[in-house]
Amino acid sequence: MLGRVIRIARPSCLVVPKANHQNYVTSEILAKIERECDRYCPVPRSPPHKVTVIGAGSDVGRMVSLFLKQQKIIKVLSMFDEEPEHNVLGVATDLAHIDTSTRVEAYQGRIYMPDALCDSDVVLICGGHYALPPCCCILDRDLFFQNIQHVRTAAIACAQFCPQAVIAIQTPPVDCNFALCIDTLKLANVYDKRKVLGVNAINSMRANQLFCSLTGTDPSTSTTPVVGGTGRCTRVPVFSAAKAGNFPQTQVECLTRLVREADDIICRVKSNNEQGHLSIGFSTARFVVNIMTGLFEKPTFIDSALVEQHQPDKCYNMPICATPVTVGKHGIEEYAIPTLDETEKRLLEDAKCDLEDMINLGSCYAMGNEYSLHPCKICPCCSYPPCPEAQPCAERQAK
Repeated sequence: MLGRVIRIARPSCLVVPKANHQNYVTSEILAKIERECDRYCPVPRSPPHKVTVIGAGSDVGRMVSLFLKQQKIIKVLSMFDEEPEHNVLGVATDLAHIDTSTRVEAYQGRIYMPDALCDSDVVLICGGHYALPPCCCILDRDLFFQNIQHVRTAAIACAQFCPQAVIAIQTPPVDCNFALCIDTLKLANVYDKRKVLGVNAINSMRANQLFCSLTGTDPSTSTTPVVGGTGRCTRVPVFSAAKAGNFPQTQVECLTRLVREADDIICRVKSNNEQGHLSIGFSTARFVVNIMTGLFEKPTFIDSALVEQHQPDKCYNMPICATPVTVGKHGIEEYAIPTLDETEKRLLEDAKCDLEDMINLGSCYAMGNEYSLHPCKICPCCSYPPCPEAQPCAERQAK
C-alpha cells in the first residue's frame, strides 16, 4: 500500500545515525545503502532513544502516542500506520504542537515501514480490531483472525529492520499474537526471549485500582500482579500478594470477576463503538516508558508481562506465562513469580487449558502447521447415541 511520509522537526539534510558525516545528497537509495553498512559496521551503536508505535493512528495508538510525547527519556517518537482512514500524519502534526523535547515522525503506508522502524529501541505493536458493541463478548479466537495479518506483518518487519529492538505486543488477543510474534522471529533467527513482551499492563492496573479503592490505600505505593495470560479466561489477579488475606473470600472473588470482565463492562457502559481506550492507552504507555527506563537508566519493575519464562519449573510449570519482570539494559533481567493461595492456584489451573490453546493457535499460524483444538477443550461428555437402523418396509408392514 502506497502512502506519504512526513518528518516533523528534522533538518533538511539526511543525517545518517552512527556515521561521522552528513549526507547532503537527498537520495533515499544512498541513505538505505548507508544504513545497511551501519548494520555491519563494528563501531558501537549509539542508541537514539527511539520508540516506534505501529498502529499509531488507531484509538489506542493515539492515546499511547500522546502520553509518550511527554516523556523526556524518549527522544524520537516514530508513528506508523498503514490504514489511510487513521490519518496518522494529521495525528502526528497535532502531537508535534506539544512543547516537549520528543521529536515526532509520522509514516503512512507500508512502503515506509522500514524508515519507521530503523534504529528503534522499542517497538509497540498496537491497533487492529478490538471487541466493540454490540458484540462485546466476541471470542478471542475470532478477534485473532481479524488481527493476524497486522501482527505478522509487523513482526516480519521488526525482524528485518530492527532486530535489536525490544518488541511489546498489545494488539488483542495478546496470548495468540505473542506466540505468533515469537515464532515469526524464530523463523528469522533473531528471537531473543528477553526482548519480546506481551503487554498485560491494563489488567494489573485495573486489579491494583480496584483493590486500593476498597482498602483506601494509595495505588502509587501498591502493586497487584496478574499471572497466567491476558485474556478474560486466562488472567488471574494475585490479590494475596497485595495483602488481601484479610478480605472475605466473597470480596476477593468479586474483585477477580470484575478484573476478568472489565473489558465487557466498559464496552457495554460506553455503548458508542469504543472500548476502554483511555485506560488501555495510559497503561500501555507506562509499560513502554518502564521498558525505556530499564534500557537506558536503571532496572525497572513491571507489574505484569506475558513472557517466555527462563525456568518454567519455577513458574507453575508454564513455559509462557504472565508474571512481574524486571527490565534492564539487555531486556528482561529477572522474573518475579508470586506465591499463590489455594483459590488462585485453582483459577490458574483452570486457565492453563485456554492459555495453551491460544498459544498453540498463534504458533501454528506462524509456523504454517495444522491447528487442532486443545484436548482439554473437547468435552468428553458430548457423546451422541447411534442412529437407529432403518427397517425394511416389509418388516414394518408385517408388524
